[in-house]
Amino acid sequence: MMLKLRRCWLKINPWRYVSINKSYYSSKWRLRNLLLLSIVVILSISISATAITSYNIVKGLLLDSLKEQVLLKTSQGQDDIDNWLAIRKTEIKTLANSLVVRSLNLSAIQPYLQSEVKRLQTFLLMALATPDATLINTYGDHLNVKDREFFKRSMVGETVAADPIIGYTTDQLQISSPIPAETGTKPAGVLMGGIPINRVVEVISNLHQGKGSYAFALNSQGVPIAHPNIKLIGTPEKAAQSFLNSPNHRLAEIAQKMVAKRTNIELVRLDGRWSYIAYTPLREANWSVALVVPQENIESPLHALNLLATVLGGLLVVGLISAWRQVQLYEQIRNRAFVFSQQAQELSKTLKELQNTQAQLIHTEKMSSLGQLVAGVAHEINNPANFIHANLNHASVYSQNILDLLKLYEQTYPNPTPEIRDRVQDLDIEFLAEDLPKLMASMQVGTKRIRQIVLSLRNFSRLDEADMKFVDIHEGLDNTLMILNHRLTATPNQPEIQIVKKYGDLPLVECYAGQLNQVFINVLMNAIDALEEASQKRSFEDIKTNPNQIKLQTQIDKSSHYAIIQIYDNGIGMAEDVKQRVFDHMFTTKPVGKGMGLGMAIAYQIVVDKHAGIIEVDSTPGCGTEFTIRIPLISKK
Repeated sequence: MMLKLRRCWLKINPWRYVSINKSYYSSKWRLRNLLLLSIVVILSISISATAITSYNIVKGLLLDSLKEQVLLKTSQGQDDIDNWLAIRKTEIKTLANSLVVRSLNLSAIQPYLQSEVKRLQTFLLMALATPDATLINTYGDHLNVKDREFFKRSMVGETVAADPIIGYTTDQLQISSPIPAETGTKPAGVLMGGIPINRVVEVISNLHQGKGSYAFALNSQGVPIAHPNIKLIGTPEKAAQSFLNSPNHRLAEIAQKMVAKRTNIELVRLDGRWSYIAYTPLREANWSVALVVPQENIESPLHALNLLATVLGGLLVVGLISAWRQVQLYEQIRNRAFVFSQQAQELSKTLKELQNTQAQLIHTEKMSSLGQLVAGVAHEINNPANFIHANLNHASVYSQNILDLLKLYEQTYPNPTPEIRDRVQDLDIEFLAEDLPKLMASMQVGTKRIRQIVLSLRNFSRLDEADMKFVDIHEGLDNTLMILNHRLTATPNQPEIQIVKKYGDLPLVECYAGQLNQVFINVLMNAIDALEEASQKRSFEDIKTNPNQIKLQTQIDKSSHYAIIQIYDNGIGMAEDVKQRVFDHMFTTKPVGKGMGLGMAIAYQIVVDKHAGIIEVDSTPGCGTEFTIRIPLISKK
């Protein structure tokens, strides 16, 4: 083709060929060729260095995020054990402060503790230790506990969960609390409760992060108290070996850090393979929980990144080679003929179209990534929100029980001591009894609001709906409004934007739910921008008389079987030339940095190309704008 053009050009302009100095163009071509080669080499080195640096940064950030997820999983197991221990401590501390126990009357204490063991159904036994270290349990056994950890620490005023004791029938841990003395600061004794360690073992057994992962727990001496390998736990005849003395020096180092109550995640070689160990200490005991995850479980998402980097590297090399080859061809053609200026203009136009397409693809990918991020964040928020919401009911019952108990005490003992009377006045018990239920109710309202927002986020992302499905258009509009609620409410700089809904009786519509949500958010964000711009030119009285509004109306066109969605705002409106170009790629009237001109173009593509629908705009300057979207009730694709 190029040779034919060259021959035609020479036939039309034969005199130009004669006047061309071949040696001049040859030397000029070599000089330019060398210069371009240098530019390409420098450019390729710069691009490669930037790509490698970016790859390492992205890889590091992604790996840190994956490691944080493992640490979070470990912390969840730690929280479960801590909460369980805290409840057991509270039970023992409550009993230690009871009048029966504080009386130190053994004939009354023993049947009282036996009844509490039956009532609580958590403790295997309970025991009372006197200051001379003599312990009497609910079985009637007498022991000397002078050297026991729980006795030493409780006699100095601590409520503790001591290291577990390995028994013949069951492993148990001892939770103890000091018994307050009638006079002086030294405890009158120690109340101890023995509970099975089954709950700790259950939590550790259920702590996983993919195939091949497992968890374990160490006591204050680095000895495993829960481990999938029961041989490491020890027996009454043979004590378990501390991980501090492990032949694997890296495991011994990590055990030392766990005993020192540190939190971290480290890569260690265990049992012939590399694994990550995430560890975190308990708050309620001198123990630590660790989660062992095979390296491939955490770093498997990086394989896709490595493959992408390899592909991009190959494309870069191919692109550079192709670019250099194109430069050579371009130089040859440029020196041989000048008739390709028209083709160069066409190529320029095509390049611009490709750039527009590239920008659109990038925007679509960003929206997809945003949807994944929104779904992930909604999932992470949902777990603690459900935990709080579920426990608020119990907290309300417990607080009401305490208030009822206080009222019963007040009725039973109407003449309290002066100290109690002064304390009641200081605390304003009547106000607390009145305000506490209101406080719990307001917290429940708050958690319900959080759950509603999370549900809207999850519905809006629609990650699982890549195919066409029958969905509720009204739900999509409501979820979009929930996402944009922060821009609709009044702020010190912007007035409130009222939402007026006139929903018709729409059936379920077959569509791409996630993409249609993107159309709604693009149209609504443009409407909000228009109203905010209009508010800057209006007075306070004008806004009060004619407030900013966005009206949403839906109905069915029974003749054509279309669902019609109309979105109207009373903003600044559009001029005729703007209205004609509103769906053009890269067209925007917003300042630099506020928009790329892709939102409405993508909305047009989704409605028209993906759904075989219609999107129209009707606007008059100063009178607002109305977008009308028509979607077939049943897909025509």
